[in-house]
Amino acid sequence: MKAISNFVKVFSDLIEKVCEGIGTLSVAAFVVIISLQVVCRNFLKIPMVWANDISVVCFVWAVFLGSAIAVRHRAHYVLAFLPDRFEKSNCLLDIISNIAGIIFFYVMIRYGTVYTIMGMKRLSTAINIPQAYFFMCIPLSGCFMMWYTLIHMVNDVKRMISLFNKKGDLNG
Repeated sequence: MKAISNFVKVFSDLIEKVCEGIGTLSVAAFVVIISLQVVCRNFLKIPMVWANDISVVCFVWAVFLGSAIAVRHRAHYVLAFLPDRFEKSNCLLDIISNIAGIIFFYVMIRYGTVYTIMGMKRLSTAINIPQAYFFMCIPLSGCFMMWYTLIHMVNDVKRMISLFNKKGDLNG
């Protein structure tokens, strides 16, 4: 059991490092390209027709990979319906939220893959590369989000079991 737990931690850390690396490069490239485009357009009067396509790809990849990291750390917006003292009820709501997330991430993976495959046949207007590069981050980040949510689900179920095993607990 310890080996599985270690594998999950190491694999999750690896995914996060890859997402951070690609996301950081994407944001840096986005800023450089947009800055260069502004300078070229306003001062040099040279159009950079390719800059829009590349900057959109960079931005979309950064957002989706950043979202995967946010899912790992549960850093997305959360609505608190019940006070913290209702541990069991809040744990149940976390499990329900995980189930909803899993369904949503499945849709991202399934239809993001379909959309990516369709994008292989369509070229971007300015730089003539397959639009699949724009869309590929949707199923990929969906897989990462699914992975992290499944880990949260397992931990939340364990937490729920331990809450129900507490003797004399009237909260929840």
